[in-house]
Amino acid sequence: MKTMHRAAAALVALAGLTVAACGGDGGEMAATAAPQAPAIQPTNFELQMEASRLNTGGDPRMVHPWRAFYCNLSDDNNAIVLAERQRNSIRMPLTQILDDVWYIGTEYVGQYVLRNEQGLVMIDAGNSAAEMNNFNLPALRSLGLGTGMPLHAVLVTHGHGDHDGGAAELKSATGAPIYLGSADASGKAYAPTALDSSVLTPYDIQVGGRTITVLSTPGHTAGATGFVVRAKDGGKEVRLFVSGGSSLVANNPGLVRAYLASMESTYAMLKALKVDTASNPHTYWDGSRDLIKRIQSEGLKSPSQFVIGNQALLRAMAIGRTCTAAYLAKQDPTAAPSVWRVSELDFLPASPAPGRVAARLSNGWGPVAGQTVSFKLDSGALLCSAVTGADGTATCASTSAPLRAGVDRVTAEFAGASTAAVVDLPSEAAAASGDTGALACRDLAQARAALGTRRGDSGYSARLDVDADGVLGLRDVDAIARLVPSGTTCGA
Repeated sequence: MKTMHRAAAALVALAGLTVAACGGDGGEMAATAAPQAPAIQPTNFELQMEASRLNTGGDPRMVHPWRAFYCNLSDDNNAIVLAERQRNSIRMPLTQILDDVWYIGTEYVGQYVLRNEQGLVMIDAGNSAAEMNNFNLPALRSLGLGTGMPLHAVLVTHGHGDHDGGAAELKSATGAPIYLGSADASGKAYAPTALDSSVLTPYDIQVGGRTITVLSTPGHTAGATGFVVRAKDGGKEVRLFVSGGSSLVANNPGLVRAYLASMESTYAMLKALKVDTASNPHTYWDGSRDLIKRIQSEGLKSPSQFVIGNQALLRAMAIGRTCTAAYLAKQDPTAAPSVWRVSELDFLPASPAPGRVAARLSNGWGPVAGQTVSFKLDSGALLCSAVTGADGTATCASTSAPLRAGVDRVTAEFAGASTAAVVDLPSEAAAASGDTGALACRDLAQARAALGTRRGDSGYSARLDVDADGVLGLRDVDAIARLVPSGTTCGA
């Protein structure tokens, strides 16, 4: 799109003056102003595609796999999905990814098994009866399947055969009810227990002693359904979202619109429930396969390698929504869905400190000016608020009460803003208050250690990039050094 804008600017510049030959005795040449050509406006498709790239924030994990797969059709790159189907014969062993959650399947598609003291619950039901007999049922038995450890339910994300191909065999072997979105349930031999696909808001069901939030997500299929699972990680509750569908449906604007609405309702649910991580049964789609392989090679750690955090998950889902909006605009040029922009809040160096809290609000387009950032304590009490300046920085130089170093924890919040054309998504950041000198020395040491790193590099930190140019350079180090209070000596 930048190339298009440069070309448009060049056309305008070339059209700005015309040279006309004037009649008369000298054939004198005179420059006369010509009407300016109208600026070329980007299409909504072009705006959405630009947003899908800028919303990655330069994070390689967001570029691939999240954007690469969600934008596969808008990028005209469905070949990456077709290539993944060739991996359906490569088995992945039963792998524990959380205290009480396991994965079993192939490198293309798989299932999740939940286990607690009351028994088992399974999400999706395999590719085929043969796979169920040869792999899934043995895996369930290895986790204790039996009289004292029954399979309470199977939750199927949608009615495609690579997700419910072993359902009839599983139901015959265990007697477990198999839940499926009602819009996909017609004609299924395993007589599923229907989840009402017309209910488009989240609701809870109780299965196997667990509360599971259900959300109908039509688009990939009419009955696609997502599930939020309460699980344990190191004994603490985490929330895992298992997606109900992957690919958009090509050349079907109606289903693409439904998919877009589903992405927006999914984003809202993940934000409201503060979901910590997500997985698609097609584990390549969202990077889950790489996380599972890390666990296989490193062993399960605490916190689990599978947990990516709510802010990262929301960014990823916003990218997916933007890719969907781009494909809708490509299929229907009259469509004009709003452009979503992912914002990011970062505490500045040496903040939050007892007498100063400061954070910078930015997005892929640059600093976000003129927006209110609120600073709150863990109790919910408002500490102070400030409006971001031209550099995106909001600073409260003094607070209603000095923060207690090492005690108080501060959350910076941007509530979001929107117009009909653009939605700036909300964001937040949290950090513990510390002694000004200690914080400044810590940040100075980290900046020096990360000198030369760029946005997307593993050592880069946006918080330390004082000039927000995407590189941790000497100017950043010097700016942080100036925050060290006079008389404070930082360690070597």
